[in-house]
Amino acid sequence: MTTRANRRTAGRAGPEDTIVRREIVRFADDTFGTRNWGHKGLALALRRLSLAEAMWTPGPGLHSVWEQINHLAYWKRYVRDRVRGRGRQTNQAWPPAGRTAAGLTRAVAGLRRLHRDLRRDVLRLPAETYGAAGGPRYSTTQLLLGEAAHDAYHIGQIFLTRKLYRRRAAAGRRGA
Repeated sequence: MTTRANRRTAGRAGPEDTIVRREIVRFADDTFGTRNWGHKGLALALRRLSLAEAMWTPGPGLHSVWEQINHLAYWKRYVRDRVRGRGRQTNQAWPPAGRTAAGLTRAVAGLRRLHRDLRRDVLRLPAETYGAAGGPRYSTTQLLLGEAAHDAYHIGQIFLTRKLYRRRAAAGRRGA
């Protein structure tokens, strides 16, 4: 049943919509920042990252930290485009690492820029968008929470890869 109050508030964010929007942005910001619900965030995972460490892979078929950065950027761009209404089909993507310190700096800066863009877009979404399809199988809310969870998963991999790199480097120094 449509009431006059319902017609007046249609399309406007109510308290529940504002809370959902705020919590999605907070979860994404915490994950991208220094700490999320499960572990340290991306900002700490990338702190003092050297070029050698960024390019190192723990073994054949495993990804470097730089490839993880590029993978995060690829999917953040995908979700941003979905939120902007420019959906497209995609497959897993692991863009290759670059080779220079300047390239690494650009990759990290680009990832930060994508996060800011997505954050801004989420804050601008109309309230009714959160329950609407954000992709072929998920609502926009699920898509956004999934993106932050995806970031958290790969942040854990970045921490692990860096830890393995440091252990290997330390073992090499002891054996030399």
